[in-house]
Amino acid sequence: MMEATNTKPVVRVTQAKDVEGIVSLFCETGTNPYNWSVEKWTHYYEDYPDGQPISLVAVINDQVVGHYGMLPVRIGQLSAMLGLHAYVARQQRGLTVISALMKEVDRRCQALGVALICGFANPKFSFVKSTIFKWQIPCWLGFQRGLSSVDIEAGRNKKFSFQYTPKWYEWRFGEKRDQYISKYVDGNGIIHRQLLKVSAETALIQGEEIEAWTPNSTYQTNQQDQFCQPFSIKVFDQRLISEDVLNHANWSIEMGDSDTFQYTLWKDDK
Repeated sequence: MMEATNTKPVVRVTQAKDVEGIVSLFCETGTNPYNWSVEKWTHYYEDYPDGQPISLVAVINDQVVGHYGMLPVRIGQLSAMLGLHAYVARQQRGLTVISALMKEVDRRCQALGVALICGFANPKFSFVKSTIFKWQIPCWLGFQRGLSSVDIEAGRNKKFSFQYTPKWYEWRFGEKRDQYISKYVDGNGIIHRQLLKVSAETALIQGEEIEAWTPNSTYQTNQQDQFCQPFSIKVFDQRLISEDVLNHANWSIEMGDSDTFQYTLWKDDK
């Protein structure tokens, strides 16, 4: 008699034996566009300097079929989590696995007493989170081209912004600088000069060719004439609603706050 197999996912904290399975999951299409490796997983989930990260796996019959990660962050004075590296195996793309992961995400956030969890998911997953898992999208982030010190200053006066320790900047970018300007080459071979992060209040940055997320390119709704990155949150401390946490005008978010943007030093920036 054939032994029945279990199709219900078990969600738990990642163990050492799971890491290679996570990397394989991220590379299941036969490509590795985000350069996943055991070392990259270790960088995020063992070397992170600003608190204890959480890596969750969904497992069916001892096989990793889903992953969701969380990094502790400070947003103003708030304790929060940044959700990232969400992925479900292509053969498990119904709601079963992702629902089990998101249920455990909520449970752990509430147990830790964090005020909210946030993330920079792609538009499709952001829609799923908002329609099924009760996340909300306070703002859409457009790419402003052309930057002045006025734009940088405007971001410093917002109620909600990411705050990091000096060690975080070294972890994220591999070096200490007043600002992190990165070179990005898109699929059409066009070179972009992108401001990922400003770490010093005295940094003076301006230039017609620099791209950045700024308060001027932060919108309440998606813009039809340009690509915008949705920024979504799930609020656990309901007092934040009365503090207008869902108002896009209260947020200052930089490109480097998202792990999507890899840092490649712009060589003229010395």
